[in-house]
Amino acid sequence: MPPIRYNVMRLEGGRMGAVNGMRPNGQVDDTCLQSREVWTGVTYGLAATMIYEAFRTAQGIHQAGWNDLGYWFQTPEGWDTDGRFRSLAYMRPLAIWAMHSALSSAEIKKS
Repeated sequence: MPPIRYNVMRLEGGRMGAVNGMRPNGQVDDTCLQSREVWTGVTYGLAATMIYEAFRTAQGIHQAGWNDLGYWFQTPEGWDTDGRFRSLAYMRPLAIWAMHSALSSAEIKKS
């Protein structure tokens, strides 16, 4: 399970940061002091990594779809590992705007 599900969301619904230790059953690991704690720097580092991974993933799909395969205006539903596309002009790739919305909403909350 990804840390966001276990170490973040299962601790007060995500309102406390990332707890260091979480058991597979969803209970905080209380076998030692450190596992019960939420460390500020670790939580910020985890959040930065998740942002980085999100952008790295988006960069990969952009690189392949626009730069390598040339699907600029007829973005397909998908392509196989050899670049053969299926279903041109598909609407789901418009989900890129969800990334924009998430970033814009973060900017609004910041100001």
